[in-house]
Order: sequence, then C-alpha cells, then structure tokens
Amino acid sequence: MIRRLALSLSLVLAPGCASGGPRSPEALRQAHLEALAKNDPKAAYELLAPEVRARVDYPSFAARWKADAKERAATHAAAKKLPAAMREPIMGGTSVHDGGTVLTWTEIDGQWLITSGLPGDRVAATPSEAIRGFVAAARTADLGAVQRYLAPELAESIRRDFAARAEAIDAALAKPGAIELSDDLRRAQLRYEPSRVITLEQTPQGWRITALE
Repeated sequence: MIRRLALSLSLVLAPGCASGGPRSPEALRQAHLEALAKNDPKAAYELLAPEVRARVDYPSFAARWKADAKERAATHAAAKKLPAAMREPIMGGTSVHDGGTVLTWTEIDGQWLITSGLPGDRVAATPSEAIRGFVAAARTADLGAVQRYLAPELAESIRRDFAARAEAIDAALAKPGAIELSDDLRRAQLRYEPSRVITLEQTPQGWRITALE
C-alpha cells in the first residue's frame, strides 16, 4: 500500500519573529507534534516556510490535512514511540554554485559534509531528486536525431505533450505530501495528473524511475 509522505518533510524552520515562532529544530518538531495532537491545521500551516505558503494557500492545506487524518494519526503515534537517541535533529542545507550546481550539506559529528551534488554524482537520494533530474535531463536532451524521422506535426505534438507533462510534474512536486511512499519505504509514486503516475524504486545507486505513465 502507498501512503503519503508526512507533511514534516515540507516544514522548514521559520525565522524568529514577534509572533514567537519556533527558534530551533527541536521547537519546530514539538510545535508540529502539538498541532497533530490537537488536530490544528492552522497551527501546522503557520510552521510552513513563507515560500511554501506562497505556493499552497490555507484552504488547500486544510483540505489535505482533513484527507490525511489516518496518516497524521500514524505519524503522531510513531513520533511518540521514537527512541530518545533518534530525536536529535539532523542539520542540513543546500548551496547553489556556478553553472547551476546544487550541493546538499549535512552536519555529521560537528562537521559539515557534502552528501550529494558533486560533479559526476548520479545518485538520486530522494524520489524528488530522481524525478527532477529526469525532467531536467529530458528538457536539455538533443532530440534532433529522433525528430528527423518524424513528420513535423508529430514532432511538434510530442514536444507540446512533454512540455505539458513537465509543467504538471513540477506543479505536483511543489505540493506538500505529493510523493507517496510504500510501507517499506522502498517504492514511491508521484501522481501528477488524474490518470498519470510516476513510479520509482530505491536501488543501491539511488532512486530510479521504473514506470512513467
């Protein structure tokens, strides 16, 4: 069975402000758990970063919150059972460099280390990375050799179809909880249109797309 990834993946630490928002990862986690326990979508929405709220209005968030009642209950129950040793937050971040290279950083034993993004790194650490990498590669691919065998009308139709799919995929990825994970966390799906789904599996080389509808 596929289930939605917890909303916590879309949360980022909001800067301290006059309203008294969370000022540490621990406080953010606790605030999110309190929102789950109290069934308070408004409080959970306020924990989202401004750029996320700009993409997702509160009515849409509240509708998803209501639809995900079982997943929220499971997330809250799992969080209460988490061993104390695993409650320490993992610090991470990204940086953008010349040529559009994006490096992912993680703090390990007091040192900041690059975990993905180095030249030649083809490992997609998350389903989203695999999907975005595929779309970016397809957008920049040279299709001249293929198009020479197609009638102009068919070539243009294929181009328009992919452009529309790419936009739909980008829009779907921007929604919190869009990636659905299997119970064993080894398979994932992204539904980017009512009848179109991207299916992925985790491999030793990272996440790989196994079906594209």
